[in-house]
Amino acid sequence: MTQRRSMERRVPSGQLMSLREAAALAQVDIKTIRRWIDRGHLVAYRMGPRLLRVERSELLAVGRPVPVSVPGGAA
Repeated sequence: MTQRRSMERRVPSGQLMSLREAAALAQVDIKTIRRWIDRGHLVAYRMGPRLLRVERSELLAVGRPVPVSVPGGAA
């Protein structure tokens, strides 16, 4: 028995971009963008039977800065 992923219906609120454009902006391979979508890190919008788009603002939110802690130093 297969499980279907429950997807809530969302309306894009910002600028939509192709996966190729998203990969160029994030400086990653297009396969990485597809992995982020598959793993739920990034929401994709289907614009036809094959065409996917992602929101620019959501893509930028994926790349948040990571706080750095210095061993033996103040955090």
